[in-house]
Amino acid sequence: MNLHTLQQTPELLIFFDESGKQGNEPVLLMGGISIPSTIYHHENYKSLHKLNSEYNYHWTAYGGDSKMRNGIELLFSEALPLANYVQLNFIRYFKSQLTQQAKPFSGVYESKQEIVSDTIYTKLPERICYGLLREFGENNHIRSTILVEDANEYRSKNLANNIKHYLNIHSLYRGEAFVVQQCNYRRKKEEIGVELTDILLGIVSTILENPIATASKKKQAKVLLILKLLKENKLQPFLNNLRLFELKQSKQLKEANIQVSLKLFIAKNYETYEQL
Repeated sequence: MNLHTLQQTPELLIFFDESGKQGNEPVLLMGGISIPSTIYHHENYKSLHKLNSEYNYHWTAYGGDSKMRNGIELLFSEALPLANYVQLNFIRYFKSQLTQQAKPFSGVYESKQEIVSDTIYTKLPERICYGLLREFGENNHIRSTILVEDANEYRSKNLANNIKHYLNIHSLYRGEAFVVQQCNYRRKKEEIGVELTDILLGIVSTILENPIATASKKKQAKVLLILKLLKENKLQPFLNNLRLFELKQSKQLKEANIQVSLKLFIAKNYETYEQL
């Protein structure tokens, strides 16, 4: 590949995070969002990037606080034009089932949780990012940068280096047309794309959980905010570009229909939705 070709090679940004990493949530998700770098960094979105200086974005922490709610609503207002250019790839996994399947490894590792954790933080991120890189066609050589929310869980697994290394091996082995240039960590309030990923993962997790009406006030606040974003058509354009997969006991990821879950979510809260 000559210098001119390199200069013309499209650059893709991928933002990676997870929802429910503590393991006590009913829905566990990992996911990535991809967007062309030239669009993400375009001057049209200067106001989007500035949101980090004023608001904190963390779906787990949201429980109705007015400033955080306003920040999330503004995030979707500013990011809405990006929805036409993003791709989302999420995987829902079931840690209890992976733990059950790991029983034969108990005599090999000090704890079977070791291989379960390594599987979650090695194989799933690779599959998520690979799904965002592989469908551009053999004539479109893609160079990609992956940005991961900075967290101890990721650093302890050397996630950034592993994603880059294994994806590039995968690309070379399969003759794919992408190269991962780098994979770096980003702390909170550093990268709005990582924050958007956090919020979207949390929203999809809440939609899939579809909590009961008597849920905690914190979950009720989350439901109400999602309904408002749907009513204003600020969320649906992103969900239209989401591919959601489930990893259960089968050897393959099974694609799920997020639109079906979304309809059930609205139906369960229809009176509230209509009154917004």
